[in-house]
Amino acid sequence: MTRRYWNINLEEMMEGGVHFGHGTRKWNPRMSPYISAKCKGIHILNLTRTARFLSEACDLVFDAASRGKQFLIVGTKNKAADSVAWAAIRARCHYVNKKWLGGMLTNWSTTETRLHKFRDFEWNKRWGDSPVFRREMPR
Repeated sequence: MTRRYWNINLEEMMEGGVHFGHGTRKWNPRMSPYISAKCKGIHILNLTRTARFLSEACDLVFDAASRGKQFLIVGTKNKAADSVAWAAIRARCHYVNKKWLGGMLTNWSTTETRLHKFRDFEWNKRWGDSPVFRREMPR
């Protein structure tokens, strides 16, 4: 893996609030090397370490993309939904921006069969061959 220079600006990270962590009550002790302080019940993250690891993550993603790997971008918060969709479409990646379904990755075979059934149902519905379900029957 070759190291590249990524334009990661600590001031921009500070303005974006990247340094704010979770509350001091909700934390994992394994995160202690990355926490630099506590302020008003919130952990403050070490931005220099964050920038270093962000740079390494960018290197990994860049190398994987150059080898033709596919990515799944997930962002289910309402504020991030549009940005996630825009970035994924721009990068030609798959994305989830509404609701993450449990078992979507770990139980992929079941998820895939359900997706195929849904596609078949939509196709049949569009071309008039849809089966009538009990709930749709006229009374």
